[in-house]
Amino acid sequence: MAEHEIFSLNRLDRDPNNLLRLLVIIGMAAMLAILSLTGIGIYRQAVGDVLHTAEDDAVRIASVMVEEHKEYLFSRGADNVALNPDGIALFNEQVRKFLHPFEIVKIKVFDLNRVIVYSTDAQIIGKLVVENPRLDRALSGWIDSQQERKDKVIDLAEEQRFDVDVVETYLPIYNADKQVAGSFELYLDVTRYRQEINQRVTVSLLILGSILLFVFALSYVVVYLGARQLKNLLLRLQQMAISDPLTGAFNRGAILNRADEELSRMERRSAIETGNSLGVIMIDLDHFKKINDTYGHQVGDQVLCEMSRRVGNCLREYDIFGRYGGEEFLAIIPDVDFPGALVSAERIRFELTKAPFICSNHTLAITASFGVTCCYNPVEGIKNALRRADEALYQAKEEGRNRVVGRDCSADV
Repeated sequence: MAEHEIFSLNRLDRDPNNLLRLLVIIGMAAMLAILSLTGIGIYRQAVGDVLHTAEDDAVRIASVMVEEHKEYLFSRGADNVALNPDGIALFNEQVRKFLHPFEIVKIKVFDLNRVIVYSTDAQIIGKLVVENPRLDRALSGWIDSQQERKDKVIDLAEEQRFDVDVVETYLPIYNADKQVAGSFELYLDVTRYRQEINQRVTVSLLILGSILLFVFALSYVVVYLGARQLKNLLLRLQQMAISDPLTGAFNRGAILNRADEELSRMERRSAIETGNSLGVIMIDLDHFKKINDTYGHQVGDQVLCEMSRRVGNCLREYDIFGRYGGEEFLAIIPDVDFPGALVSAERIRFELTKAPFICSNHTLAITASFGVTCCYNPVEGIKNALRRADEALYQAKEEGRNRVVGRDCSADV
């Protein structure tokens, strides 16, 4: 259970930084998505505006053309558009002169039978157009406009233009009785709007990008400060989960977890080398209850803290030391055999007795009893080693305290 809790806290300890990285990734992806979708939306809106403007222009131009040139368009009656072949040349001249200022680059006139009765491209006059839904809509009384990009067009002045944006509009021609009599197809050059559209999109994206960047930066700062506080809190929680709140040494769960880790390490190493061992030292302060009863628990707490400090001074950096419970402490000494563990215990005992403890102006002679053992086989587990150390500690107390008693693993044989 303790191992699982410590592992979970270790993972949580890394979460604030992961949260920041995730925020950056999501933020950048969101910004790109927003800018892309907005750019597409603005561009389509701008193109739509151009399309509607061109369509309105086409309607006005067509209305004027019908009014000014109805004698040519309805030369054979009022029901259907029809041009007199003898008048096409004059009509063509007037149309070109009339349409050129309006950026019209091409025009077609259809009768009700879908035959092209006039076009600025003389080669297609008389051609029957079939399967053209847009023309069908115009002949049904609807206006149909669509913007396209042409690699090359020939305008009304017989000049070639390259890379041209045109709005192609089909619109009905009405006779005097307000009945559809044919259809116009007008090609209106809107290339002049291209730079304006690109500029509108660019400026809008720059403004939106600046706003998003400011909001994202502000959000990042807020989350960063929160994540830093969370990380500090998690560090404190982790420390609380594995540390004894009084002495700052490992608590019982943490030290047993570390002992299991050392045994696992021994098991892995045993496959490639021999002589692995783990020293176990159990320490119990002598007459600690008397100290509490005589001087109070505050002095007793100071004794535990000073005792923990002195033991820590006797251990190596990678040795494991913690409070096992009450006035009992446990030291796990990696890579130390039984004689070495006894030497370590004697060194700690000497450190405790070489100078009195000064606690709240009280000078106290503190001693401790030690139970020592060693584990050579990781398979036996830490519980068996602790049992032997506890038996040795009990013997040390029975023999008068302030002494080191060892029990080797051979005692179990």
